[in-house]
Amino acid sequence: MEALAPLGERCAVCDLPYSAGESSCGNPVCRMEPDDRWFEWNYAIAMRSGALETAISRYKYGGRRGWAAIFGRILVGFLDAHAALFAEIGLDLIVASPAYTGPGAKRAWDHIREVMVAADREQGAPPRWQFDLAEPPIIVKTGPTEPMVGKSAADRRANAQTALRDALSVTDRTRTRDLTVAVLDDVFTGGWTLREVARALRRDGGATAVYGVTLSRQPYGRRLAVDV
Repeated sequence: MEALAPLGERCAVCDLPYSAGESSCGNPVCRMEPDDRWFEWNYAIAMRSGALETAISRYKYGGRRGWAAIFGRILVGFLDAHAALFAEIGLDLIVASPAYTGPGAKRAWDHIREVMVAADREQGAPPRWQFDLAEPPIIVKTGPTEPMVGKSAADRRANAQTALRDALSVTDRTRTRDLTVAVLDDVFTGGWTLREVARALRRDGGATAVYGVTLSRQPYGRRLAVDV
């Protein structure tokens, strides 16, 4: 997997490598004030390129669900390798970025939740990491939303702040109140999805702080099949 740029050569919010000659990130979400951004930092495991990019696409769009076990192993390895960092931020709980799987959904299975189930199985007992595996999940998506692919940054922001915001629901605030929560996803692009999930977890779920943990960070200037 393609490693992230060294600390000091990448954004301290989204893990995007700086362009040549730059020392700041041009991503609009990263330029927001912390109280408006809602999340603290996205921790990416690697860049979205090469074998990892291929594997995520085959898993997410090609239905190769066996990749969940591999991604679960990668996730636990990353968490264990950075255990001191996550202890420093006081991480209490890891939740899945919610996916809609009901009528009209593009995918009838929750690809991120399956990675978490695999990760929990991989870590064994006693658990070192607390994953939200209860039913229903702490945060759910109650309906389909329009894909963000091909839209401008302004349109992606508007879509996130309307349709996505309205579709997110915290099922039980007692499970996140006063906790530091990480939101697991497969790819971080612009951060609009993470921002809305973090907003819901903090406003409705009472979380103290929210971080992102993603399998990959989208390189600058490239588009995903679906931007998030």
